[in-house]
Amino acid sequence: EFLGYEFEKAEGIVLKISKGDKFIEQANTNDDVEIITNQTPFYAESGGQVGDQGVIKTSNCNVKIIDTQKKMGDLHVHIGKIEKGSIKINENVYLEIDEKKRNDARAYHSATHLLHEALRRILGKHVTQKGSLVSESKLRFDISHSQAIPLVTLNDIERDINLQIINNYPVKFNTYKKDDAMEMGAIAIFGEKYEDEVRVVQMGENDNKVSVELCGGTHVRNTGEIGLFKIISESSLASGIRRIEAVVGIKAVELFQKMEKDVGSLAQS
Repeated sequence: EFLGYEFEKAEGIVLKISKGDKFIEQANTNDDVEIITNQTPFYAESGGQVGDQGVIKTSNCNVKIIDTQKKMGDLHVHIGKIEKGSIKINENVYLEIDEKKRNDARAYHSATHLLHEALRRILGKHVTQKGSLVSESKLRFDISHSQAIPLVTLNDIERDINLQIINNYPVKFNTYKKDDAMEMGAIAIFGEKYEDEVRVVQMGENDNKVSVELCGGTHVRNTGEIGLFKIISESSLASGIRRIEAVVGIKAVELFQKMEKDVGSLAQS
């Protein structure tokens, strides 16, 4: 059971431990392991969003989790290394994600939704998502579009997204039947597999919905939490596919400061 929409910490019970390609009953210091628990706050990589990092602990054991992956359907597999002690099957454990990395990834994921909608408004409804990466340090978004996006248009896209951030729209989460979600205009990502019941992430409200997408990822509670949005590159990935990379929050501030410093240096040279 995934608890990460509400919690960053939780208790759980170890169900399986694997080392290499074998299930084992107990793992010890310095072992590289994969751990499955009955419930977890760790988000497993999916929908472009990277898996959570953090720790799994007992009174005498500390496991550093470097990644979380989905396997065999919805199994959340914690991948890590035992820094001290030992861990065994059926043991009670304490699970805690790296909250800062999760919060940064949430901001980037929500910014990706705003980017997707801004691209469709400004470039046209032909724009569809062809791939994405949402990490704690940047976003990468691949779209169907036949030509390079001019700088003036990229500036319009940035302005549009930053206005949605400044307006601090609420971000709401609801579960619907898939057909009902599609009827209300929610965007589904081509190639993604959805259950009969889907989670819908809506930004904005009433007649001012700025984004409505089917998504199982983690997100901010208000668009203002994203802070600031800045595109860092736009390029060709393949015929008819463009790639956009961007940063948000403090990374965007640092980028603007670097640009100002570079312009100042050029002016003095």
